Amino acid sequence: MRELIARLARRPGLTVLLLLASFAISLLMLAPPVFVMQVLNRYVAFGVDGTLIALATGAGFAALMEFCLRWARLRLAASISVAPDDKLAARVGDALARSKLIVAESLKSEQKRRCLLDLSLIQSAYSAPSVVLALDLPFTVILFLALFVIDPVLAGIAGGVGGALFLAALVRRAATQAAILSQKMGARPGLGPAQEDLLAAPAMLRGFNAAALTVRNWRLTARLQQAMDRRFAAGQGMHQAMTQAATAVTTIAVIGVGAVLVVQQKIDVGVLIAANILAARAVAGVAGAVGLSVSFGRAREALNRLRNLIAQPMEAADRKTLDAYSGRIDFEDVTFAHAGDVKPLVEHLSFSLGAGEVLVIHGSNGAGKTSLAEVILGLRDPLRGTVLADGIDLRQVSPSWWRSQVCYLPQDTKLLNVSIADNLRVLNPDLDEAALNRAIQAAGAREFVARLPDGLDTAIQDQGDRLSPGERKRLALARALTGQGKLVLFDEPLEGLDAAGKASVAALLQSFAASGRTIVVCASDPDLIRQADWRLDLDSKPTPSVNKGPGRQALADAVAPVPQSG
Repeated sequence: MRELIARLARRPGLTVLLLLASFAISLLMLAPPVFVMQVLNRYVAFGVDGTLIALATGAGFAALMEFCLRWARLRLAASISVAPDDKLAARVGDALARSKLIVAESLKSEQKRRCLLDLSLIQSAYSAPSVVLALDLPFTVILFLALFVIDPVLAGIAGGVGGALFLAALVRRAATQAAILSQKMGARPGLGPAQEDLLAAPAMLRGFNAAALTVRNWRLTARLQQAMDRRFAAGQGMHQAMTQAATAVTTIAVIGVGAVLVVQQKIDVGVLIAANILAARAVAGVAGAVGLSVSFGRAREALNRLRNLIAQPMEAADRKTLDAYSGRIDFEDVTFAHAGDVKPLVEHLSFSLGAGEVLVIHGSNGAGKTSLAEVILGLRDPLRGTVLADGIDLRQVSPSWWRSQVCYLPQDTKLLNVSIADNLRVLNPDLDEAALNRAIQAAGAREFVARLPDGLDTAIQDQGDRLSPGERKRLALARALTGQGKLVLFDEPLEGLDAAGKASVAALLQSFAASGRTIVVCASDPDLIRQADWRLDLDSKPTPSVNKGPGRQALADAVAPVPQSG
């Protein structure tokens, strides 16, 4: 309810209009019982047709006015939640896309997928029908007051039933909250991972006969989810049953007691029927508010989950930028670790790489090549120490500006689920067609793109996992080339490439070397390791060794294709 009040408070003028409309509708709801009383007491008693026509016309006009007000109120109420829902969705999107990498990696796939469901749940809870139903609740008092004016005893009956319905709803809500809490605290093996295995690992399931294990976990997941859904369904069914029972009890009690009062000549039949109509509407208003409490409760849980996500540390957007970056990068006593680990992979790394120089980072699997590349890119902060770009701490510069200075090719090449053209323009949205084609050609992706029926408009699916590793690597390489950064950062650039792909990389490295760009390559290839201005050995623990190499041109020559004789 607090969230609804907050949303209404953002639009005070509109809220006043909605309250006035609800008040007017509550008054118009008195028309049917008044019509019944007047018809039974005046027309039936005297038989004047003009009286009946006048009463029916007035009641019909009141019904038409009530309909028009309800329709207009719904239209107005629909705008109450548009801005808050849109703002919340934007903030959740920013949290998922711009939170620190360590935060994003800590989120399970289940939590990320749940975000859209939570947004939908919140939108449904604070939709226009829910808003007007909540606004109607205070004016239900008008119906009870009208019933009290007709007869205090009958008003007491309706009030007692409404109160009992409300108390029963509070008990049911407490039980539902306890069920949710126990579900949260209980062990839920297989939830999330089993779904991921079924959706994203079809070859592994079949190739290793893992279907039985995964399906067993999936069934356990499904049973737990179904049990929770059944609890909510049972709660909704109980609410409907209680509402129907309350309406029936109200009718029986009001008619029963009212009949006695009629016999005692304390009220007449017209008053009795009118009181029954008012009592039914008043109890229905209470029942509607009770139903909202469950919906608001679930929405509150969803809001808490999303607010916890939004509160996570974000990458700073308002830091400094440099007028120009030369390509120099310095490491000052840098210590870093694998994602999520506190035990250092490397300690006390101090080294300066001048503009235009070439550094090859090598080491065994798990030595930290990719982690160091991510530290250089600013995706991760070192545990200790400082990485400097032209003497400025990377933690003090704008992350988006810094990444625009880097031509980055990651080892794990993922693409966005948009068109190929949109993927390649993500670093440079204003890139023209000629520059785009040059990047594709330089990456050796021209032939592959030309084979596709839709060419550059081909939509990428599953983040490129449906493509071969070589095709995906070529597109990622073309994406890196659309930037004009002074620093080239390639992580295992030869992995997954055939001879033609390696030739493309060779040509690019030659081009980068000729243009004087700074080159950092993470590599396991022995030839690349031997040929560089500098070689950084991460297998040297705890402090890596940095050795002088033969020169940057040799780096490009190391991956150049061997000429075929004849």
